[in-house]
Amino acid sequence: MHVKTDADDARIRKNGCDIRELYPWDGVVVPPWNSTLCSIRPTESSTPHGHATDETFIFISGEGHLRVATEERRITPGDVVYIPHGTDHEVTNTSESDPLTFVSIYWLQPAEHDKDA
Repeated sequence: MHVKTDADDARIRKNGCDIRELYPWDGVVVPPWNSTLCSIRPTESSTPHGHATDETFIFISGEGHLRVATEERRITPGDVVYIPHGTDHEVTNTSESDPLTFVSIYWLQPAEHDKDA
């Protein structure tokens, strides 16, 4: 059995989020996707950004707002959001006291097959 503990895992600060890397898991498994546990501090927002990977957010605690391109919506625990690669997005924690926490799963789409084949 392989176990990662919250107390032992390192955190980094990236894109305005406190991030704990879940996968790939060095020495255990390298799946075709990566994932992180993300936390946004009270009243803060992630840095607006986009990237080459498709991404899914699974919100697990807290409340806030999510902007994907020009679309905005309120988010609560249990919401699942897909964000296509290259799309600018930003998450805002609207709480004065509690973190907004979500899992981010992200992956590169396979290259398009040669259309002439």
